[in-house]
Amino acid sequence: MGAIPHDEDGERREPGSAPQTVTFLATAHLSGELGLLPRLFTLIHQERCSAQGPVVLLDLGDTCAVQSWVCRATLGRAPFLVLDSMGYDGAVIGGPEQAPIPPSSLRLLAGRMIMPVIIWNRPRTLTKRGVTFTVAPGNPVAALEPPALVIDRSTEVLPAPGSSPPVLGDVAQGCLLRVDVTWPAWTVREARLLALSGEMPPDATIAAIVTLVEDEARQLAQPQGGSDDTE
Repeated sequence: MGAIPHDEDGERREPGSAPQTVTFLATAHLSGELGLLPRLFTLIHQERCSAQGPVVLLDLGDTCAVQSWVCRATLGRAPFLVLDSMGYDGAVIGGPEQAPIPPSSLRLLAGRMIMPVIIWNRPRTLTKRGVTFTVAPGNPVAALEPPALVIDRSTEVLPAPGSSPPVLGDVAQGCLLRVDVTWPAWTVREARLLALSGEMPPDATIAAIVTLVEDEARQLAQPQGGSDDTE
């Protein structure tokens, strides 16, 4: 008996079958706390493996904070580099916190990542395993072409089963939002908020990447005369 085929990100798939469910996983409010990411990746991997179709992983914003030394040293780039290594499908920049990355830093970031960035209030089209949809963060001015995924960080209410279009609300730091959406009906099947437990083991690869990114941030902080404030 042959093994069940998997995509490169660990999702199971049946040969020649169209997906019936699209799973959205979302985080927010990282605020430069890179130490959360190795354990969070373990939780994300578990949810990816339990999904029955394409999995879309998004960060909904407030990724950096001015009080974070690693964000100050890298002009906001550091967390996004780690998210890219974790296989995120997109990350929102801007949002209610109104703390966008400077344009020059954003250009440097785009040149180093596979993951696309999604600017607040600007719709962006994404495709995952043949499923194409529009991510709509905030209040886009232009009319949205269905199917659309709405990001509304003004609410923490989970989307109700049967609702359409699916809406991803705000997600507390250290939590993972999971919303399963039927395809092609594009209605919510189930929504859950998963909290990161203290017993969740860290992923060694992501921990090593965090160390590398922090080391680079320290090197950048030196000429600026800043302190890494790691203590």
